Amino acid sequence: MIGFVKQSTVPFPRRILALIAVVLAFVMLAPGSAGAASPTAEKESVDERVDELQREHEGLSEELARVVAEMEDAESQMPDAEDAVDAATDELDEAKRKDEELGARLTSAENAEEELREEIDSGTDQIEESEESVVGVARKAYQNSGVTSDVAMLLQMTESDNGLDGLTRVDSAVRGQQRTITRLGERRAANINNQDRLDAISEEISDLKDEAAEVVLEKEAAERTAQDAKAALDSLVSQKDAAAKTIEDNQAETAEELERQKEEQERLADEVREWQEDNGDGNRSLPGEGFLRNPAPDYPITSPFGWRMHPIAGVRRLHTGTDFGTPCGVDVYAAADGVVVSSGSAGGYGNRVVIAHGTSNGASIATTYNHNTRNLVTAGQSVSQGDAVALAGTTGSSTGCHLHFEVMQDGDYVDPMDWIS
Repeated sequence: MIGFVKQSTVPFPRRILALIAVVLAFVMLAPGSAGAASPTAEKESVDERVDELQREHEGLSEELARVVAEMEDAESQMPDAEDAVDAATDELDEAKRKDEELGARLTSAENAEEELREEIDSGTDQIEESEESVVGVARKAYQNSGVTSDVAMLLQMTESDNGLDGLTRVDSAVRGQQRTITRLGERRAANINNQDRLDAISEEISDLKDEAAEVVLEKEAAERTAQDAKAALDSLVSQKDAAAKTIEDNQAETAEELERQKEEQERLADEVREWQEDNGDGNRSLPGEGFLRNPAPDYPITSPFGWRMHPIAGVRRLHTGTDFGTPCGVDVYAAADGVVVSSGSAGGYGNRVVIAHGTSNGASIATTYNHNTRNLVTAGQSVSQGDAVALAGTTGSSTGCHLHFEVMQDGDYVDPMDWIS
């Protein structure tokens, strides 16, 4: 069948190329696409999300963070991909419908052309027969020295024994000749009309064939566009499914790690409570919220305190402190005067310093400094606000240099920024 697409006031090249441009704009940005319009921009976007995820979820590996980021990227592109497939499919369906319509019109025109040619051929035969009859009469007239056949016939018939019968025969012959001439004229007129119709149909067929040539290109373009759009969508679905499988495979292990971290948090909180009970917080009374100093004053907050949904384990988890974007090796300062409760390695917290500061409004206050490259103080040591207590690092469950700073109120983790002046 001849390819066909919907006729439009927009010329074919512009209209079909407009659809192709829309689909390709998406296809070129699809992950894994061989000629992506801006692979660098896409990678930068994913990389930024990886960094964000690792800031939000302490200990989340770059590999798993990238899996999550790429799955989110695929999910964000899928609506546009589905729209592109729908648009390309609609265009292709319209092309197929118009293809059938054009084929039917062309077949009908060709059948009409064949019928007219047959009518013209038949009419031509009849004209030739009538012309031969008329020529025969003319020949007889010539042979009678210019006397018409009708007159000659009349003379012959009136000389017969029965003149009345002769006249009757003459009248019949004359009428027959007149009918022949009349039919000849009608047939010639009919043939002229049929020829005009044939010329019009032949022109229509020529136009339909020109349209068909355009339609072939348009349909092929629509098919390619639909295939490209479907391939791009399939690529996104595959990427999403692969990421989901990786996440599922790591859920149990990640959940176990989160549980270990939670147990470590609780153990350390109990340790601080016991020390404060045993040592009476050094009998120091603190002025209240806002008395703490920023332990990394020259560096930005990269991840705040608060609850968030873990992207791998699928559970809500408390980020128990505030993260500061410190480089490795820079000084970390004591937030207030106090006594070092502990200083050493603490599992996922890496190298950790815990300082008890006393009571505020009846609540015991302690601070912790985590993931240090090296601790600069020891348990039992007294420190003053602003003393360097550690060098920032990325030990323990950490994915990059930073300070994880916590504030504990009666052993419970609270938002550090509520206590920093």
